[in-house]
Amino acid sequence: MKKKIICISIVVLIVLLVYIFGRGIYFYGMYSVPNERYFGNQYKEMLHIMSFQDKKQANEIMKTVDDAFSFIGNKEDADSGFGELSRYCVTEEDAVIEEHDLKLITADFDKNKGYLWFVYNQEALDSNDQTTMGSCDILVRATLEKTNQGWIVVDTKEHP
Repeated sequence: MKKKIICISIVVLIVLLVYIFGRGIYFYGMYSVPNERYFGNQYKEMLHIMSFQDKKQANEIMKTVDDAFSFIGNKEDADSGFGELSRYCVTEEDAVIEEHDLKLITADFDKNKGYLWFVYNQEALDSNDQTTMGSCDILVRATLEKTNQGWIVVDTKEHP
C-alpha cells in the first residue's frame, strides 16, 4: 500500500513538472527569436504561471483589451476611450469590419503594479472586403498600474 502511494505521488509530480516546464518552453520557444533580444530580461516573465486570482484579474483586463481591438472610429474617440490601448483601435477611414484574436499568455500583479503578456492577430476590412490593415502573431507586454478605478494599461511594448 505504501509503495502504491509513493508511485502515485511520483507520477503526479512528473505530470505537474511536465505541465509547468512544458508550458513555459512552448511559449518561450514559440516567440523566442527575435523577441528575446527585444524584450530583454522581461521576456522571462512569460515563464510565470498565473495564480487563480491573477488569471481572474487578467481576464477582466483582457475584456478591456478586446473592447479596444473591436473599436472602429476616429482617433480622438479612441484616445479618450482607451488611453494607451488606443493604438489597437481601428481608426482607418475606409475600415468597416474588424476581426481579431487575442490569447492571454500570463500576467502577474503586485500591490499597485503588474504586467500582462498576450498575443494578437488583427485585420481590418473595407466595404469591398479588402484588407486595410493587419497583424499576425504579435507578442505584447502590457505594463499595468492600479488606480481608484481599477487596473489600467499604462504602457505596451511589442516588437517593431
